[in-house]
Amino acid sequence: MHVSTKNRIGRTLIIGCACILMALVVIGFTGQVLAVGDSIALLRPQAGVLLFPCAAILLFMRAKFFALTTLVFGVLAIGSIAISVAAPSDDCNGSCLTLYQKNLMSKAWPRYSLADDIIESNAKIVTLQEVSSHNREYMSNLFEHYPAKAICEFRPEQNVAILTTLPIVENSEFCLEGYGLVGIQVKTPGHVPVWVVSVHLNWPFPYDQSKQSLMIADRISELEGPVLIAGDFNMVPWGESVRRIGAAANNQSFGTALNTHTLGSWKIPLPIDNLLFPKGTTGTVELRPFMGSDHLGKLARFRLE
Repeated sequence: MHVSTKNRIGRTLIIGCACILMALVVIGFTGQVLAVGDSIALLRPQAGVLLFPCAAILLFMRAKFFALTTLVFGVLAIGSIAISVAAPSDDCNGSCLTLYQKNLMSKAWPRYSLADDIIESNAKIVTLQEVSSHNREYMSNLFEHYPAKAICEFRPEQNVAILTTLPIVENSEFCLEGYGLVGIQVKTPGHVPVWVVSVHLNWPFPYDQSKQSLMIADRISELEGPVLIAGDFNMVPWGESVRRIGAAANNQSFGTALNTHTLGSWKIPLPIDNLLFPKGTTGTVELRPFMGSDHLGKLARFRLE
């Protein structure tokens, strides 16, 4: 009798834990209608992974229905992430475009090594966030190196910018002031016009990331032709804010979802610096060091199909 009572308690606890984890998975898919959904989506991989041992324990306890349900939710959670971050990783075979993405951190040190790293990468396109007077002063060689640039005011001392060595299309620059979006159209070496946009989103709920992403997605949807989207999204690639912006240009997340922020870890990674490139793009993405920032950089070598 005593053993039977223990089994019932154990079974109830495991079912309760599984239900909580499944609820987190479900809420994490509601970002399209509930802003809080994206905040919960941050925990989707952890919830998905924990559901598998729950399913195994429930199966061992002969709770087959709950075990199967838990397993389905685990597969759904992990599968949705795999789809969100799946991207080609083939070499672009010489004819590559290069893009360096970096949140500079508005007031940090050192700056010289970071400026040198970006210049030495030979990136044709650079997308930046938190461009401040401090950064422009101590990284002046970077801003002088790139002949064409577009800078847009976002928050005080945290502007968004694009630097490029590629020819730009005349009068193509646009700025969504106060919303963390700047864009410009460039001409690739093959003379194909391509839009480049730099994005900086606020943090998710209880902050206003959802509303901001709607404004940005609306503006990007107006662009004609291929669009390269890069930035600090303060959201994981499977979050609705990122997916919404990518969908506006019919793009997909490019590169693996690895932690890019100092607050992240292997337990709770924060892959919040994202590249959203046209579907079919091939190439590779290399993580670059923090170099005084709280964000890693991303150096993409790619070819547009």
